[in-house]
Amino acid sequence: MSTNIFLVAGEASADLAAASLVREVKKLLPHAHFYGVGGKRLVEQGMEVVVPAESLNVVGFSDWWDRAKDVLLSYRKILKVIEQRKPDVAVLIDLPDFNLRVAKKLKKLGVPVVYYVSPQLWAWRKNRIKLIKERVDEMLVVFPFEKEIYEKAGISVSFVGHPLVELLQPRRRYRDQAVIEKEPRIALLPGSRKSEIRHHAPILRGLIERIKKEYPQAQIRVPIANTLSTPWVTEKLGLKPAEVSQDSWETLQWADVAVVASGTATLETALIGTPFCLFYKVSASSSWLFKNLIKYQGFIGMPNILLGREVVKECFQENASPQKLFSEIKFMINSGLSRLNMASSLLSCRQLLGEKGDQTRAASRVVENLKKARTISNQGTYGSTPT
Repeated sequence: MSTNIFLVAGEASADLAAASLVREVKKLLPHAHFYGVGGKRLVEQGMEVVVPAESLNVVGFSDWWDRAKDVLLSYRKILKVIEQRKPDVAVLIDLPDFNLRVAKKLKKLGVPVVYYVSPQLWAWRKNRIKLIKERVDEMLVVFPFEKEIYEKAGISVSFVGHPLVELLQPRRRYRDQAVIEKEPRIALLPGSRKSEIRHHAPILRGLIERIKKEYPQAQIRVPIANTLSTPWVTEKLGLKPAEVSQDSWETLQWADVAVVASGTATLETALIGTPFCLFYKVSASSSWLFKNLIKYQGFIGMPNILLGREVVKECFQENASPQKLFSEIKFMINSGLSRLNMASSLLSCRQLLGEKGDQTRAASRVVENLKKARTISNQGTYGSTPT
């Protein structure tokens, strides 16, 4: 029996997780057809991309406003496709501003909705949990502390573990201190969205200048997400061809230290065990809203959230300056003991995220929701069997 599965994965990290999920679902449902929003990795898995992931690759209030037309056109196209080709089940990954609106339409059509990777309800916009309860059949959460949040709200939830635990291997080797001080290897991860590159480019340009002046023999690598244009990012950051990488995980295994934009990349860096500092900068309007209306006072980096302390230095907004980031890099390079202690703490995040096999568990939950919906549909058509 053919099964149509609608899927939304609107950013690089979601595309990666979704591709692994699709592989596992196909083991259970060999004839399943996936369509919706995705990137290159989902295309490689045979998904029919109706709207490319980069169309929704935005962050922050001002960026949504600037690209409102593109996002709205994508949203309308998705709704039309859902109406014309009603899926058997939908899997929505992160991207709550977009996905919760899509979920509303799916529920009206009677399509079971599985939401994979929770919005950060513990940090901001906690009122979203009401919308989730109305529009989502089951939450698949990737952090253990999220399960209790949804259980308390009476929402069906399964902790499936984090996909990165299975996908990433911890590094086994760190170079000697004397070599690092002389010829440091530095990875710079600028983010996977165009808006992030625009905000981060001036900071990273200034940082690269300082690194090359202080450490003439330093090697710099900047991995560029597959959701971005490599020539565009290279020009924005003023990179040489040898400084560009297409593989962030390989780059993090190679690097002695890293500077990482806040997001999934911070958890990737932690699971690999590369010492780093975190930075992030948004528009002035987004920053004002975050500080004055949301008033979130906790950590912004997932490694720090998981560990409950600031293992990784966080440089947000005005603190995300070339001078500040260079100071953090210099400290990590010169302080071998502190650097190795940080690496050890980061690697302990792995034990907090559950065992391997999360994609198998996530896939089984998608299939169970599909079977449940079909059972209910059949009962509605033919009537339940009397006892």
